[in-house]
Order: sequence, then C-alpha cells, then structure tokens
Amino acid sequence: MTRRDSRPMPDDLTEQMRAQLTARWNAHPGVERMGVRLDVVSRTELRGIVDPIAAHHRGGMGTPAVNGPTIAAIFDLVAGLTGYLQAPGQKVGVAQLTIRFLRPVLGSRFEVVGRPVKAGRSLVFVECELLDEAGVVCARADGLISVSTTEGAGELAL
Repeated sequence: MTRRDSRPMPDDLTEQMRAQLTARWNAHPGVERMGVRLDVVSRTELRGIVDPIAAHHRGGMGTPAVNGPTIAAIFDLVAGLTGYLQAPGQKVGVAQLTIRFLRPVLGSRFEVVGRPVKAGRSLVFVECELLDEAGVVCARADGLISVSTTEGAGELAL
C-alpha cells in the first residue's frame, strides 16, 4: 500500500492511548463474536488478526477457504476504525467499501491491515490488505469513511 497524499499524518497517539483503544475495541461483544483481535499499531496502522480461523469463518464457495462475508465484515471493521483514528472523538461510518478478492484465504490465520490514505474534515480514505499466514495478499479494500463533525464529540468508537 502506498499513501497518495503528500501531507504527513502524525502519529500522536501515546502508548497509553493505543492500549486503551485496543482494550476497549477488543472487549466489544461484536468484535469478540467475529473472532478478530484488533491491534492499534499507530494512528496510521490498524491490524485485525484472526488466529485461529474458526469453522464459521470458512466455507467460501464450498471450500475450506475463508468465506466472503467474513472477509467483508473484517474489512468494514478495520476500515471504519482506521478512519476513526484520524478523527478521534467524532462519530464515523463506512460510507463506501470496495473489495477485490484476489485469491482464496487458506491456512490457520490471517490479518487485515488498514492504513489511511488521505484525511479531511468530513472524509477519510482508507486502504486495507488481507494477508494470509504466509504474508501473501489475498484481498484488498478501499474504504471511504464519513466523519460527523457535529455529533459524538468526545466519544470513543465502539
């Protein structure tokens, strides 16, 4: 993934803030049910790790591959929270998500890495990659994250 925006995005999240976000997001019942563990690496990188891949994650096209709805849900989660990291304290929502499935996701684990491309006051553009356990890119997604500038000031996502 490459950033197309020339403006540097500062990583002003302290280790304490990263730990607080990671703990809060991972304790969310929806995140737990998805079987994903989130890792706030920095303000400009969020990882969603599925380890191990469970039976309910599999079944893509009648194979042992990870199914499309699982991939789409985790892309949606990672893209939205990556957008939130660019607008902390604001309500955000995924307005558009484009997914490109490149190859089946097999093995016992995978991770989705989200990074912001460009952030404005009301929109954040995000790129995500899904890597299998060998580090091979199996899918990519581009997200357009809408940022509300009037609602949710001071709230923590999820």
